[in-house]
Amino acid sequence: MKRRNFLRGGAVGAAAAGAATFGILKYPRRALAGWGEWPGDKMEALIPAERQAESVLEVFLYGGMNAFDTFYTVPSWGQGQQTFLNAFLAETEARFQSCGFSGELSEPFADDANGVEVHLGPWTTPLRERPDIVERMRVIVQRHDSLPHEGANPFALTGSRLGSPRLAGVGAAIQRHALERPGGLRSTPYAYVLYPGVDFPTDNVKAASSVGLHPGSARPLSVTVDSNSELSNLLARNGVGDRRGEFDAAVDHYLRDYESRFRPGGKGAATRSAERNNYGYAHFARRSAQELQDVLAPDLFQVVQGQECSFDEIDMPAMQARLAASLLTRAEDRPRYVQWIDGGLRPHPAAGHDTHQKHVQYASSNVSHTLRQLAAIINEPGENDPGKIDLDRTMIVLNTEFGRTPYVQGQDGLNHWPQGMVNVIIGGPVTSAERGIYGAITEDQGFSETWVSPAENRMMVMMALGIYPFSSQTFAVGDVGGGVANELEAAKRLKEIYLGIKA
Repeated sequence: MKRRNFLRGGAVGAAAAGAATFGILKYPRRALAGWGEWPGDKMEALIPAERQAESVLEVFLYGGMNAFDTFYTVPSWGQGQQTFLNAFLAETEARFQSCGFSGELSEPFADDANGVEVHLGPWTTPLRERPDIVERMRVIVQRHDSLPHEGANPFALTGSRLGSPRLAGVGAAIQRHALERPGGLRSTPYAYVLYPGVDFPTDNVKAASSVGLHPGSARPLSVTVDSNSELSNLLARNGVGDRRGEFDAAVDHYLRDYESRFRPGGKGAATRSAERNNYGYAHFARRSAQELQDVLAPDLFQVVQGQECSFDEIDMPAMQARLAASLLTRAEDRPRYVQWIDGGLRPHPAAGHDTHQKHVQYASSNVSHTLRQLAAIINEPGENDPGKIDLDRTMIVLNTEFGRTPYVQGQDGLNHWPQGMVNVIIGGPVTSAERGIYGAITEDQGFSETWVSPAENRMMVMMALGIYPFSSQTFAVGDVGGGVANELEAAKRLKEIYLGIKA
């Protein structure tokens, strides 16, 4: 049976404090739980509570991360053919040395589904230097058929094709689940999307903040990480100055007047209306701007200068990592999901990690620097820094819209390659027992032979947080491969086959 919850209520002036309250309609009596709660008859597919992540940090490498010099390197592939890692081997070796990386160009990680030994490539060195991170890493081979950024980004970010009415970032499902649970109502978000404060084409990356068929209250908070953040100015409410009380009282009045239209004759419960619910929640959130202003303190937006492999720039990855760590380590009002849209230290002129030219120069600096900033906010064993994230509590996802071709484009670039790509999951329910690779890419063409889809990737994120992934607003049984017959079989495949969790 489909479970639906409807937001009800609006801002009501409080005589003493002038505060506003917003109520969520209690679940219908026939429902046993709220939206996204796990059905009782499918508990065997639920990741055990003690294994679930409390939160997720997703780093989306916008532009397309190459699998073959990062998380799916096979050094012998393409020798003498100028493909895979060997597409630019001499330049890669020279760059590896000049950038100051130490050790071997790659190191063995795990065997894929075909028994091929896969290495971690040169630009993953900042993670290779942290065996504690690698020990909890699971590489997921992925594949789809959308070549342009404009189609691949929404698909990778939401699991739905561009134009689908249910196209929604996974943050929307997480925000809704947390908000609509009993006692879950709060003014600060459960999900954030951090966009880099640089001028770059979006290529539909804003799909990360979309809500699809979810209510407006499910929208993650979009934050542009920039010292001149427009959000900071809006939260300060400078436009109303010292007349905030009068302004709030007026809006409260208009909201009550608006709501009265939904009570015929002024009696009984208000009729259901999505727009009324969204308006009421927006008013509640606005009245609580001060609380959010405290969460997004100005010092978290101060400029950081960064350097990596001859690039010396304003360090957006470091600024986004700093804000992500601050959010995910809060003692109170901690979010359950933070997505960091990454364009690198110096975004490629084509967009972010989109290396149609000068692949080695940009990938060596941008991918490695982003991973370095990520590693810097993860506690090392025994470190226990309260300002850094803990892999037992926070699962990390490395996502991208597609990979790069195993063969050269032009003189020194790589083209889009959704046919053979990877995503990475670190920590949370992934322990040393699940460390390894799901899937396989073939040597002859560089195609994924065994893989997961973007929809299955999004479902795994939800499942890691204990959220049921099947509903009319999210995904269906048909979105899961393997010939599954029902939701139980689909959920078990996601858990046991893709994530590798047998217990």
